[in-house]
Amino acid sequence: MTLNFTLRQLEYFHAVAAHSSISAAAEKQRISRSALASAISDLETALGCRLFTRQKARGVMLTPVGAQLLEMSREVLDSASRIEAVLRGAELSGSLGIGCFNALGPTVVPPLLDHFRRNHPRVTLRVQTGMLEELTAMLKSGEIELAVGYGLNYDSLLQAEEVYTERMHVILPEGHPLAEKDVVSASDLRDETMVLLDTPQNSENVRSYFAGQGFVPRIGYRFKNFEVIRSLVARGVGYSLVIQHPVTNLSYEGLGIVPRPLDPPPFPVSVSVAWLVGRALSPLAREARTALQAMDRPPAASRFYDD
Repeated sequence: MTLNFTLRQLEYFHAVAAHSSISAAAEKQRISRSALASAISDLETALGCRLFTRQKARGVMLTPVGAQLLEMSREVLDSASRIEAVLRGAELSGSLGIGCFNALGPTVVPPLLDHFRRNHPRVTLRVQTGMLEELTAMLKSGEIELAVGYGLNYDSLLQAEEVYTERMHVILPEGHPLAEKDVVSASDLRDETMVLLDTPQNSENVRSYFAGQGFVPRIGYRFKNFEVIRSLVARGVGYSLVIQHPVTNLSYEGLGIVPRPLDPPPFPVSVSVAWLVGRALSPLAREARTALQAMDRPPAASRFYDD
């Protein structure tokens, strides 16, 4: 049987689908717009169907048949990549898309980039950050192949491997009476003002923890940015419950932050690497997965608890 289309055409098709734009895809693939448009047109002719609808000022959108081809052809391209890597025995090269929770970026991205920079300099990592819903959408679209974050092991669409676990702890401003304690009881926080790190995963962790203690926290402020939360706590606006524990206990303004363990200890939360169920990983993704599993746990992670 002779195929009427090529792997290169499928690669270009995936690039257009990822960017929803022929021009953006052509720039990413480093070819002319006309050459890429011609390749897509030839692929549509070979398959006898329309893969994209063109919309003025809105780029292109996958047709139902195009969405089906996108899903079916991923494994074809992944298999071709694995064949080339194994048979050539060559150094890893190419581009890999990885997603990471915003708050994990400072501790996960630098060592991962450094691993590839030192061991596989011909590999380019394209790192995206976002929340669970955003990372899942990027995995489904093919924009990224792996995601690193909290709670990924609870999504039925994802296959996840635990990298390490963390637990929430409380952060307080210097000089706060509770900062004098070695361990802060949850009941001590009942009448205190909370500055909530308002991300879906953290908000649920906080709600669940205090519900287990029989009360609802007094939330005075909500922000999605971790460093804004730390800065407000350092200024004495309130306390917060967070998972991440930077090595330094200073805010951006140089004000002191006092981290303390909680009693009772919150449940552990998994930091996991995940990919779509049923999707074979490319050689680059398998290397990144191995590097993440070998990565040292952040030095301050859950140092309050005997995990």
